[in-house]
Amino acid sequence: MNLRQSLTENLGVKIIAFVVALLIWFAASGQQEMVRLRTVPLLVENLSDSLTITGVIPSEVEIRVSGTRRALLSLGFKRVHAAVDLSGARPSRQRIPLGAGNVRVPPGFDRRNITVISPTVVDLHVERVTSRRVQVALSTTGEVPANLIMMEDDVQLAPSWVTIRGPAATVERIRSIPTQTVDLSRLKETVERELPLDYDAGLISCEPDRVMVTLRLQRRGERVLANVPPTVLVDSEKLQAEVIPTTVSLTLEGPAPVLDTLSSGDVSVLLDLTGRKPAEYRVAPEVILPPGVTMAGISVDTLFVRLLDPGATRKGKR
Repeated sequence: MNLRQSLTENLGVKIIAFVVALLIWFAASGQQEMVRLRTVPLLVENLSDSLTITGVIPSEVEIRVSGTRRALLSLGFKRVHAAVDLSGARPSRQRIPLGAGNVRVPPGFDRRNITVISPTVVDLHVERVTSRRVQVALSTTGEVPANLIMMEDDVQLAPSWVTIRGPAATVERIRSIPTQTVDLSRLKETVERELPLDYDAGLISCEPDRVMVTLRLQRRGERVLANVPPTVLVDSEKLQAEVIPTTVSLTLEGPAPVLDTLSSGDVSVLLDLTGRKPAEYRVAPEVILPPGVTMAGISVDTLFVRLLDPGATRKGKR
Protein backbone atom coordinates (compact mmCIF):
# COMPACT_ATOMS: atom_id res chain seq x y z
CA MET A 1 0.00 0.00 0.00
CA ASN A 2 1.44 3.30 -1.04
CA LEU A 3 1.35 6.58 0.94
CA ARG A 4 -1.60 8.03 -0.96
CA GLN A 5 -3.70 4.93 -0.34
CA SER A 6 -2.85 4.97 3.37
CA LEU A 7 -3.98 8.63 3.68
CA THR A 8 -7.26 8.20 1.83
CA GLU A 9 -8.25 4.86 3.34
CA ASN A 10 -11.17 5.34 5.80
CA LEU A 11 -11.03 9.09 5.12
CA GLY A 12 -14.44 9.79 6.67
CA VAL A 13 -13.49 8.12 9.92
CA LYS A 14 -10.26 10.08 10.06
CA ILE A 15 -12.03 13.42 9.49
CA ILE A 16 -14.53 12.71 12.25
CA ALA A 17 -11.70 11.79 14.61
CA PHE A 18 -9.85 15.04 13.79
CA VAL A 19 -12.96 17.16 14.42
CA VAL A 20 -13.59 15.42 17.74
CA ALA A 21 -9.98 15.96 18.80
CA LEU A 22 -10.24 19.66 17.81
CA LEU A 23 -13.43 20.11 19.86
CA ILE A 24 -11.80 18.46 22.85
CA TRP A 25 -8.80 20.79 22.52
CA PHE A 26 -11.02 23.92 22.32
CA ALA A 27 -13.02 22.76 25.33
CA ALA A 28 -9.87 22.11 27.32
CA SER A 29 -8.25 25.41 26.38
CA GLY A 30 -11.47 27.30 27.24
CA GLN A 31 -11.26 25.97 30.81
CA GLN A 32 -7.62 26.94 31.22
CA GLU A 33 -7.08 29.48 34.04
CA MET A 34 -5.55 32.77 32.89
CA VAL A 35 -4.60 36.16 34.39
CA ARG A 36 -4.82 39.48 32.57
CA LEU A 37 -3.64 42.96 33.58
CA ARG A 38 -5.74 45.79 32.19
CA THR A 39 -6.10 49.57 32.59
CA VAL A 40 -9.72 50.72 32.74
CA PRO A 41 -11.31 54.20 33.02
CA LEU A 42 -12.18 55.63 36.44
CA LEU A 43 -15.52 57.47 36.55
CA VAL A 44 -17.31 59.52 39.21
CA GLU A 45 -20.98 58.65 39.55
CA ASN A 46 -24.07 60.24 41.16
CA LEU A 47 -22.44 63.55 42.17
CA SER A 48 -25.04 66.25 42.86
CA ASP A 49 -25.17 69.18 40.42
CA SER A 50 -24.63 71.50 43.38
CA LEU A 51 -21.23 69.92 44.07
CA THR A 52 -17.98 69.54 42.16
CA ILE A 53 -14.59 67.91 42.62
CA THR A 54 -11.39 69.94 42.69
CA GLY A 55 -7.85 68.68 42.35
CA VAL A 56 -6.43 65.91 40.19
CA ILE A 57 -8.51 62.74 39.85
CA PRO A 58 -6.88 59.63 38.37
CA SER A 59 -8.43 58.94 34.99
CA GLU A 60 -7.56 55.23 34.98
CA VAL A 61 -7.23 52.27 37.30
CA GLU A 62 -5.00 49.23 36.77
CA ILE A 63 -6.69 45.92 37.59
CA ARG A 64 -5.82 42.22 37.54
CA VAL A 65 -8.50 39.82 36.31
CA SER A 66 -8.30 36.03 36.57
CA GLY A 67 -10.57 33.34 35.16
CA THR A 68 -10.92 30.81 32.42
CA ARG A 69 -10.04 31.75 28.89
CA ARG A 70 -13.71 31.53 27.94
CA ALA A 71 -14.76 33.80 30.83
CA LEU A 72 -12.16 36.43 29.96
CA LEU A 73 -13.14 36.37 26.30
CA SER A 74 -16.80 36.86 27.19
CA LEU A 75 -15.94 39.68 29.63
CA GLY A 76 -15.07 42.20 26.92
CA PHE A 77 -12.77 44.73 28.61
CA LYS A 78 -14.25 47.61 26.63
CA ARG A 79 -17.34 47.30 28.83
CA VAL A 80 -15.35 47.36 32.09
CA HIS A 81 -14.66 50.51 34.15
CA ALA A 82 -14.05 51.54 37.74
CA ALA A 83 -16.41 53.94 39.49
CA VAL A 84 -16.62 56.06 42.64
CA ASP A 85 -20.20 56.52 43.85
CA LEU A 86 -20.66 59.97 45.42
CA SER A 87 -24.41 59.86 46.03
CA GLY A 88 -25.10 61.69 49.28
CA ALA A 89 -21.66 63.35 49.33
CA ARG A 90 -21.17 66.65 51.19
CA PRO A 91 -18.52 69.37 50.82
CA SER A 92 -15.44 67.82 52.43
CA ARG A 93 -12.16 66.04 51.79
CA GLN A 94 -12.71 62.34 51.24
CA ARG A 95 -10.32 59.39 51.09
CA ILE A 96 -12.02 56.56 49.22
CA PRO A 97 -10.49 53.04 48.99
CA LEU A 98 -10.79 51.25 45.66
CA GLY A 99 -11.51 47.55 45.46
CA ALA A 100 -13.24 44.96 43.33
CA GLY A 101 -16.60 46.41 44.37
CA ASN A 102 -15.74 49.61 42.49
CA VAL A 103 -15.20 47.77 39.21
CA ARG A 104 -18.24 47.60 36.94
CA VAL A 105 -18.41 44.37 34.89
CA PRO A 106 -21.16 42.69 32.81
CA PRO A 107 -23.68 40.61 34.75
CA GLY A 108 -22.54 37.10 35.57
CA PHE A 109 -18.83 37.81 35.99
CA ASP A 110 -17.52 36.99 39.46
CA ARG A 111 -15.97 40.14 41.01
CA ARG A 112 -13.94 37.94 43.34
CA ASN A 113 -11.66 37.35 40.36
CA ILE A 114 -10.81 41.07 40.19
CA THR A 115 -8.03 42.85 42.10
CA VAL A 116 -7.35 46.57 41.98
CA ILE A 117 -3.61 47.14 41.67
CA SER A 118 -3.24 50.93 41.42
CA PRO A 119 -4.41 53.27 42.75
CA THR A 120 -5.95 51.57 45.74
CA VAL A 121 -7.04 54.88 47.32
CA VAL A 122 -8.49 58.05 45.75
CA ASP A 123 -8.32 61.42 47.57
CA LEU A 124 -11.17 63.74 46.59
CA HIS A 125 -12.00 67.31 47.59
CA VAL A 126 -15.72 67.86 47.18
CA GLU A 127 -16.71 71.53 47.04
CA ARG A 128 -19.93 73.47 46.81
CA VAL A 129 -20.67 74.97 43.38
CA THR A 130 -21.49 78.68 43.27
CA SER A 131 -21.83 81.41 40.65
CA ARG A 132 -21.48 85.19 40.52
CA ARG A 133 -21.02 88.06 38.10
CA VAL A 134 -17.55 89.48 37.46
CA GLN A 135 -16.24 92.21 35.22
CA VAL A 136 -14.48 91.59 31.91
CA ALA A 137 -10.94 93.01 31.64
CA LEU A 138 -9.30 93.77 28.29
CA SER A 139 -5.88 92.09 28.11
CA THR A 140 -3.37 93.96 25.94
CA THR A 141 0.28 93.90 24.99
CA GLY A 142 2.45 96.44 23.18
CA GLU A 143 1.81 100.15 22.69
CA VAL A 144 -0.52 102.02 20.35
CA PRO A 145 1.46 103.37 17.33
CA ALA A 146 2.91 106.84 17.97
CA ASN A 147 0.71 108.54 15.34
CA LEU A 148 -2.46 107.24 17.01
CA ILE A 149 -4.06 107.63 20.42
CA MET A 150 -6.64 105.60 22.33
CA MET A 151 -8.36 107.08 25.36
CA GLU A 152 -9.98 105.16 28.19
CA ASP A 153 -13.44 106.03 26.87
CA ASP A 154 -12.45 104.60 23.48
CA VAL A 155 -12.49 101.02 24.84
CA GLN A 156 -15.87 99.27 24.90
CA LEU A 157 -16.69 95.70 25.96
CA ALA A 158 -20.09 94.15 25.31
CA PRO A 159 -21.04 92.63 27.61
CA SER A 160 -18.74 94.11 30.24
CA TRP A 161 -19.91 91.63 32.92
CA VAL A 162 -20.18 87.82 32.73
CA THR A 163 -21.38 85.04 35.03
CA ILE A 164 -18.86 82.45 36.21
CA ARG A 165 -19.73 79.13 37.89
CA GLY A 166 -17.52 76.65 39.65
CA PRO A 167 -16.02 75.63 43.02
CA ALA A 168 -16.91 78.22 45.67
CA ALA A 169 -13.31 78.79 46.81
CA THR A 170 -12.16 79.38 43.23
CA VAL A 171 -15.08 81.59 42.19
CA GLU A 172 -14.68 83.82 45.25
CA ARG A 173 -11.02 84.50 44.36
CA ILE A 174 -11.76 85.69 40.81
CA ARG A 175 -12.22 89.44 40.49
CA SER A 176 -12.31 89.69 36.69
CA ILE A 177 -12.08 87.57 33.55
CA PRO A 178 -9.51 88.69 30.94
CA THR A 179 -10.04 88.62 27.22
CA GLN A 180 -7.70 87.05 24.74
CA THR A 181 -4.66 89.36 24.50
CA VAL A 182 -4.79 92.15 21.90
CA ASP A 183 -1.50 93.43 20.45
CA LEU A 184 -1.97 97.21 20.38
CA SER A 185 1.16 97.74 18.29
CA ARG A 186 -0.55 96.07 15.31
CA LEU A 187 -3.59 98.34 15.31
CA LYS A 188 -3.92 100.80 12.44
CA GLU A 189 -7.52 101.91 12.75
CA THR A 190 -10.63 101.49 14.86
CA VAL A 191 -11.40 97.78 15.29
CA GLU A 192 -14.45 95.82 16.39
CA ARG A 193 -14.03 92.12 16.92
CA GLU A 194 -15.34 89.22 18.99
CA LEU A 195 -12.79 87.85 21.44
CA PRO A 196 -12.89 84.66 23.54
CA LEU A 197 -12.40 85.03 27.28
CA ASP A 198 -9.25 83.57 28.81
CA TYR A 199 -10.13 81.21 31.68
CA ASP A 200 -9.60 77.61 32.75
CA ALA A 201 -12.62 75.79 31.30
CA GLY A 202 -11.67 72.69 33.24
CA LEU A 203 -12.16 74.56 36.51
CA ILE A 204 -15.01 77.03 35.93
CA SER A 205 -17.63 77.84 33.33
CA CYS A 206 -18.30 81.31 31.95
CA GLU A 207 -21.46 82.65 30.35
CA PRO A 208 -21.06 84.14 27.85
CA ASP A 209 -17.55 82.98 26.96
CA ARG A 210 -16.96 85.60 24.24
CA VAL A 211 -17.38 89.38 24.17
CA MET A 212 -17.46 92.07 21.48
CA VAL A 213 -14.51 94.45 21.83
CA THR A 214 -14.43 97.91 20.21
CA LEU A 215 -11.17 99.89 20.21
CA ARG A 216 -11.58 103.39 18.81
CA LEU A 217 -8.33 104.94 17.59
CA GLN A 218 -7.90 108.64 16.90
CA ARG A 219 -5.17 110.53 15.10
CA ARG A 220 -2.64 112.03 17.49
CA GLY A 221 -2.30 115.79 17.12
CA GLU A 222 -0.34 118.73 18.52
CA ARG A 223 -1.48 122.27 19.07
CA VAL A 224 -0.15 125.47 20.62
CA LEU A 225 -2.74 127.21 22.78
CA ALA A 226 -1.59 130.83 23.23
CA ASN A 227 -2.60 133.65 25.58
CA VAL A 228 -3.92 131.52 28.43
CA PRO A 229 -4.32 133.75 31.55
CA PRO A 230 -3.18 132.25 34.87
CA THR A 231 -5.51 132.04 37.86
CA VAL A 232 -4.05 133.01 41.24
CA LEU A 233 -5.34 131.13 44.29
CA VAL A 234 -5.25 133.19 47.52
CA ASP A 235 -6.81 132.98 50.98
CA SER A 236 -8.73 136.24 50.87
CA GLU A 237 -10.61 138.14 48.21
CA LYS A 238 -9.05 141.31 49.63
CA LEU A 239 -5.64 140.31 48.30
CA GLN A 240 -4.68 141.44 44.82
CA ALA A 241 -2.13 139.77 42.56
CA GLU A 242 -0.02 141.14 39.73
CA VAL A 243 1.28 138.39 37.43
CA ILE A 244 4.14 138.69 34.92
CA PRO A 245 3.76 137.56 32.21
CA THR A 246 -0.01 137.98 32.14
CA THR A 247 -0.52 135.00 29.81
CA VAL A 248 1.29 131.78 28.89
CA SER A 249 1.38 129.55 25.85
CA LEU A 250 0.87 125.78 26.10
CA THR A 251 1.97 123.09 23.65
CA LEU A 252 -0.57 120.30 23.90
CA GLU A 253 -0.78 116.74 22.57
CA GLY A 254 -3.82 114.48 22.30
CA PRO A 255 -6.58 113.33 19.96
CA ALA A 256 -6.66 115.69 16.99
CA PRO A 257 -10.49 116.09 17.05
CA VAL A 258 -10.32 117.17 20.71
CA LEU A 259 -7.44 119.62 20.15
CA ASP A 260 -9.21 121.21 17.17
CA THR A 261 -12.12 122.32 19.36
CA LEU A 262 -10.06 123.30 22.41
CA SER A 263 -10.08 126.90 23.69
CA SER A 264 -8.26 128.72 26.51
CA GLY A 265 -11.39 128.34 28.63
CA ASP A 266 -11.01 124.54 28.54
CA VAL A 267 -7.66 124.60 30.40
CA SER A 268 -6.56 126.05 33.73
CA VAL A 269 -3.15 127.48 34.68
CA LEU A 270 -3.13 127.79 38.46
CA LEU A 271 -0.72 129.70 40.70
CA ASP A 272 -1.26 128.51 44.28
CA LEU A 273 -0.46 131.24 46.82
CA THR A 274 -2.76 130.06 49.59
CA GLY A 275 -1.25 130.68 53.00
CA ARG A 276 1.13 133.30 51.59
CA LYS A 277 1.43 136.87 52.92
CA PRO A 278 1.69 139.96 50.68
CA ALA A 279 5.11 139.82 49.02
CA GLU A 280 6.81 138.97 45.73
CA TYR A 281 7.05 135.33 44.63
CA ARG A 282 8.25 133.07 41.82
CA VAL A 283 5.65 130.33 41.31
CA ALA A 284 5.65 127.24 39.07
CA PRO A 285 2.20 126.91 37.46
CA GLU A 286 -0.05 123.85 37.78
CA VAL A 287 -1.78 123.09 34.48
CA ILE A 288 -5.13 121.24 34.43
CA LEU A 289 -6.14 119.77 31.07
CA PRO A 290 -9.15 117.87 29.64
CA PRO A 291 -9.00 114.06 29.74
CA GLY A 292 -6.71 112.56 27.11
CA VAL A 293 -4.79 115.80 26.56
CA THR A 294 -1.20 116.11 27.78
CA MET A 295 1.18 119.05 27.95
CA ALA A 296 4.30 118.83 25.81
CA GLY A 297 5.61 122.27 26.79
CA ILE A 298 4.90 125.66 28.36
CA SER A 299 6.30 129.09 27.45
CA VAL A 300 7.67 129.78 30.98
CA ASP A 301 8.65 127.54 33.86
CA THR A 302 7.80 130.06 36.60
CA LEU A 303 5.82 133.29 36.81
CA PHE A 304 6.51 136.41 38.87
CA VAL A 305 3.67 137.26 41.25
CA ARG A 306 3.37 140.38 43.40
CA LEU A 307 0.77 139.84 46.12
CA LEU A 308 -0.76 143.07 47.47
CA ASP A 309 -3.20 143.98 50.26
CA PRO A 310 -4.72 147.36 49.28
CA GLY A 311 -6.56 147.62 52.59
CA ALA A 312 -3.35 147.42 54.57
CA THR A 313 -1.78 150.12 52.34
CA ARG A 314 -4.63 152.53 53.00
CA LYS A 315 -4.37 151.96 56.75
CA GLY A 316 -0.63 152.71 56.59
CA LYS A 317 -1.22 156.07 54.87
CA ARG A 318 -3.53 157.22 57.65
